[in-house]
Order: sequence, then C-alpha cells, then structure tokens
Amino acid sequence: MDADRPLQILLADDDESTLSLLGTVLEARGFIVRLAATPEEAIAAVESEPFDAVVTDVVFDGESAGETILAATKKLRPQAICLLMTGYPRVDAAVQAMKVGAVDYLQKPVDPTKLAATIQRSVNEKRLAKEELPFQDLVDILSGLVAKSIESVDPYTAGHGERTRRYCRLVAEDFGLDKKTVERLELAAIAHDYGKIFLDDLGFLTKKGALTPTERREMQRHPLVGAERLGAHPQLKEVVRYVAEHHERWDGLGYPFRLKGGEISRAGRILCVVEVFDSLTTRRSYKNAWSLQKTIDYFESQAGRAFDPEILDTFLRLLEVNGQTWLEAPKIDLTAAGLLIPAERGELPTMVKASEAVPMTTPSSELPALADAGSATAQTEPLG
Repeated sequence: MDADRPLQILLADDDESTLSLLGTVLEARGFIVRLAATPEEAIAAVESEPFDAVVTDVVFDGESAGETILAATKKLRPQAICLLMTGYPRVDAAVQAMKVGAVDYLQKPVDPTKLAATIQRSVNEKRLAKEELPFQDLVDILSGLVAKSIESVDPYTAGHGERTRRYCRLVAEDFGLDKKTVERLELAAIAHDYGKIFLDDLGFLTKKGALTPTERREMQRHPLVGAERLGAHPQLKEVVRYVAEHHERWDGLGYPFRLKGGEISRAGRILCVVEVFDSLTTRRSYKNAWSLQKTIDYFESQAGRAFDPEILDTFLRLLEVNGQTWLEAPKIDLTAAGLLIPAERGELPTMVKASEAVPMTTPSSELPALADAGSATAQTEPLG
C-alpha cells in the first residue's frame, strides 16, 4: 500500500443523497471514490478494483446485506479495510458484521469529515501493523500517514506536524539529547495532534472565532486521547509520554495532568515550545498568522510561566538564525493546500498597487483565550 498515492474507496448505500454527499466530500479530501447503490453493484466493484477501503450501509431495501458485501470484500480484497454505516438505533447487525471483519461502524447520518478521518486512520493502522521497520523508518512513514489523517479533519494544519518535527530535532540536537530521544521526539512531534481525529465533535476544529467552554474542554482532551490511542508498545513509551505532555506548562497550569517544571520531560518541554511557535505563526480558521516580532514578544513574556526558560533561550537563539525561513514555511504548505489567497502568500494581484494593499492583521477577538487556573488573567493559546 503506497503511502503517497490517493486511497481508493468504495461507498455502498441505497440512499442516493447519502452517496452523493459522502462521495463529494471524500473526493474533495483527495480520495478516489466509486459509488454503488445495490449489494450487487458493490460486489461487482470489489471484484474488479483493488480498493483500500469499503464503506457500506448495513441495510439495503430493508434487508441486511452489508454483511454480504463485507464477506465478499474479505474474500476478494483481504488488504482492504471495511467500515459500516447504520441508520438504526439497534446495531446488532453492525456488531455481527464487525465480528467477521469490519474495523468500525458509524451511526447515520454520517459526518463526512469524521468518515474521511476514520478511513485514513484505519488504513494507516493496518499498514503499520503488518510492517517491521527500523524506528527512524517508522518516523518517516508516520510523517505522511498521521499528517494525512489530521489534515483531513483540519486542512489548516497542513505541514504542521512535519515542521514541528524539523524544529524539535534542531532544538534537541542543540541541547545534545541522545539519538534515541531525538527519534522519539520527532515521532511525537508528528503525532502530537493525533487525538484530534478521535474527538466526538470535529466541527469546532475549523470554527471561526473563539470556542465555547464546552468546545474548549473537548479540545483539551486531545493530548491524552492521542497518547492512549498510540498504544502501549514498548518502543512508543517515550513517544506516548511526549504526546501527552505537549500542552503542559512550566508553571503547572497546563493539561491534561497539570505537570510542573521538571515533572515534564525535557523532550516534552521542547515540543511545548516548538508546537506553539508553529501554531502562532500559521494561519488557522480562527486567526491570522502572527508576525515574528509579536511571536518573540509573546515567548519572552511566557518565560518561566508557560515555558521552560532554558529551552526557550535556546529556541529563541535558533529563531534569530531561522526565523524568517520558519515564518515562510507555513505559507508554502498552505498555498500547496489551496488555502491562501495571493495577498496572503505575499503576492499582489496585477491590478493592485503595493501602496493600495491592505495589510493582514490579527484582531485579538479572533484568538481563543485559556484562563489560568486560579487566576483572573487569560493567556492566548492556539488550538494546535
């Protein structure tokens, strides 16, 4: 299964509107999609094409036919993952189908964004489960696989994991961290937002404006959820720890465990700084990108509060050398994803003079605030 090629998906459902909606969204996310309105069409498609995933309704015209499609897929395309959709409160048929090979089922009406993330995650997990790889090869592969899963939910995070990986490696090597720790930190940098795709409500990730208290509490679950979902494999022990720690704060007011100071691993403290930097200097659905000076001012104000002063000193020293390059990197990735207009890429339309261009600004109202526990003050914090 080539990680670089688009995934081929079969959607089977007797509801034409469901097929049209899900198919349109999945194609927009980069999947190659084939539609089938009957079990016979679905089975014929499985016979003729090597799908990576088959997504089927449980019931067709009142008959439980999803299991038949599933059985044919397992026989003809054992490499494909199978997902089921059900529109009934009772999911006995879906549960039975899962016993014979489906990896998951989704309650209808199915959220297309969640379906895209579930497909990508399930394909990734199956691929990695059957491969024995050196750890650094695993890091390189996950750089693409995890990023695709997360970016299918929030396109504005395009390139975020890979950039965080690169900057973390530079900081860690400057500190003289050993090779094993650097490798684990790189993988944690790539996977730090993995928990987002398992949250109950994914819509708020691309919401414009501040989150509600309920949405913020849901968002704050993602470090722990991601750590739990990465599993308990011995090689991932440190990776899981760093992922869980990436929103902890030096002063103990972070989450999920309210760790303080040296209770946070050094690698975790590096990830805390680097991840926030890339989030602040990247345009997101709820904010514009911060300028380099505004970002530096923020970090300096948070030394000994949100961030380890020693880590921050090293990071700011590297930022003096690499700052402009790092500031341009998100624009390149977002442009490639089709999310920046010419003016935001630093280009002016041919009919607009430079003197007439309106500069981008970042109103404080666009940025979500996280109140410090036990304090009336609020600190600006990115969702990344």
